[in-house]
Amino acid sequence: MTRSAKADVDVVVVGAGFAGIYALHKVRQAGLTVMGIEAAPDVGGTWYWNSYPGARCDVSSYNYAYFFDPEIVRQWQWSDSCAEQREIQSYLRFCAEKCGVVDLIRFNTRVTSAHYEGGSGTWTVTMGNGESVCCRYVIMAIGALSTPKAPDIEGVDDFKGLSLLTSNWPKDREIDFRGKRVGVIGTGSSGIQIIPEMAKVARSVHVFQRTANYVIPTESGPIDENKLQAIRKDPITVRQELRTTYAGLYPLGIGAHKFHELDEAGRQQALETAWEGNYIALAFRDAYLPEANAAISDFVRKKMLEVVRNPKTAHELVPWDHPYGGKRPCRSDTYLQTFNEPHVRLVSLKHTPIVRIEPDGIKTTEEKIELDAIIYATGFDAITGAVFSIDIEGLDGQTMKQAWKDGPVNYLGTMVHGFPNMFFPSSALSPSVLTNMATLAEQQIDYIVDTMLWLERHGYAGIQPKLQSQFDWRDEVFRYAQRYPGALTTNSWYNGANLPGKPRVFMIYCGGFHKYNDRCMAELKSDFPGYEVLR
Repeated sequence: MTRSAKADVDVVVVGAGFAGIYALHKVRQAGLTVMGIEAAPDVGGTWYWNSYPGARCDVSSYNYAYFFDPEIVRQWQWSDSCAEQREIQSYLRFCAEKCGVVDLIRFNTRVTSAHYEGGSGTWTVTMGNGESVCCRYVIMAIGALSTPKAPDIEGVDDFKGLSLLTSNWPKDREIDFRGKRVGVIGTGSSGIQIIPEMAKVARSVHVFQRTANYVIPTESGPIDENKLQAIRKDPITVRQELRTTYAGLYPLGIGAHKFHELDEAGRQQALETAWEGNYIALAFRDAYLPEANAAISDFVRKKMLEVVRNPKTAHELVPWDHPYGGKRPCRSDTYLQTFNEPHVRLVSLKHTPIVRIEPDGIKTTEEKIELDAIIYATGFDAITGAVFSIDIEGLDGQTMKQAWKDGPVNYLGTMVHGFPNMFFPSSALSPSVLTNMATLAEQQIDYIVDTMLWLERHGYAGIQPKLQSQFDWRDEVFRYAQRYPGALTTNSWYNGANLPGKPRVFMIYCGGFHKYNDRCMAELKSDFPGYEVLR
C-alpha cells in the first residue's frame, strides 16, 4: 500500500466540542490540511445541546479548561468556580475564535458514513446533504455522551402536553413553566440539576425516579483570585502536572491518613473534614479500598438522609444498592432540599412502575398523574451510541457495528483494529468520564496528532492496533475495573446497563490518568510496538 494523493484534505475532524476544537487547532499547527464537520450550528458539543435550566459542570472551572495556550488561560475570566452551560459554551466559542478554527468547520452538517478504501489508503466521509470528502485521517471527536437515549416507555408519542429531552433542549425559544404541572423522568446528573429549577416556578413537580444516586454538594461559588493567578502564572507547567494526577485535575484535598491508620473516631473525623472540604471521595489516602469506600458510602447516605424531612422520601432518595462511585456521583446544593417543598413529590418507579404515558399524563401501577409537561432526563446511549450512529466501514468491508457487536474493543481507547487511521478520542476503554474531560481531550489529541506526524515522517500509509494489543488492553481495563468499587457490580451506563440489549461491558479505564498517559507515551517513544504499520 502506498500513500495516496487522492485526498481532498489530510484530516477530517467530526465534532466541535473540547476534543474537536483542539484537534482542528493542533492538526493545522502540525502543517496538515484539515476540515471540521459539526451537526450543531455552533461549537460546544455536549455544552451546546444540553442547555436545560440548571445545566452546569461538576468539575471546577480551574481544571475544566484548556491549558495549551497561555493567552487563553490568562484572557478568559470565569464567573463561577463551577461554570454553567451557557458560560462553558461561550468559553469554547472564544477558544475556537482565538485559535482561528471556526471557518474550518461545516456547521449544521451531520456525518452519515465513513468508508475506508484499502487501495488508496483513504477515508470517504459522507455528510447528510450527500456531499463527501476524501481524507487520509479521521478524528471522531463525537463525544462519550452525545447520543440521547430515547424514552422506552409505552405511549410516549400519545402525550398532548409539552415533551422535552434534557439532552436536546430547545434553542429557539424560552419555555415558561410557571403554573404548570411538570413531570421529570430520571434522576441522574441532568435530572438532579433541572428538578430544582422546575420547582422554583411550576405549580407541581412529580419526580419519577428509576434508581437513586449519591448527591454531594457542588464546588460552585466565587472564583478564588489567588488560585486563578497561580494557574495563570505558568499554564504550560499546570498542563504537564495535570497529566501526572489520577483524574487529570487538581483535587481540592485528600485525606491525611490511610483508612486502617485510624480508629473509628478518627475515621469519622476524617470523613467530616473531607465533607466540609468538598473532597469526600478522597477522605482517605486509600479510598479505593472496599472498606474505605464502604465508610464513605455510609457517610454520604447519612448526610443525604439528614437533608430531607420526610423519612420515607429520604430513604427512597438514598442509593442503598451500590457503593459510592459505582455510578457517577451527582452534585447539587439544592436537589435534596427541593423535596422539602410541598409541591414536589417523589414517585419511586421501583415500587410503582410507569405503565404508560397517556395524552394528559402518566399512569403508574397505582395512580394516574395529570401533567402539562414531561421532561425526559433519561440520559444517553453512552460511548458507543455516537459511534453506531455513523455507518463506519473499515478494511475488507468490516463495519464498526460488527467489530463491536459484543461490546467495544480497541487499544488505548483511541483506535480499533481493522479501521486504519481512524481515531476516537473520549471513547470506550479510555479514562473518559472518570477523569477531567478537558485534560483528556488535550492529551489524546496530542497523542493522535503525534501519531500522524510519525507516519508522515516515515512515509507510511497508515497504522492500526494489533489484535493482541486490543486483547491485552481489554484485560487491563477489566483488571482495574475489578479494583474499582462497584464497577462490575453496579447497573449503570458505564457498562451499558441503561439500555436493554446493550452488551454488558465496563467501558471506562480506571487505572488513572497518569498511568494512561504513560502508556501512550511509551508507544510513541518506542515507535508504536503495539500497532501494525501499513506501508
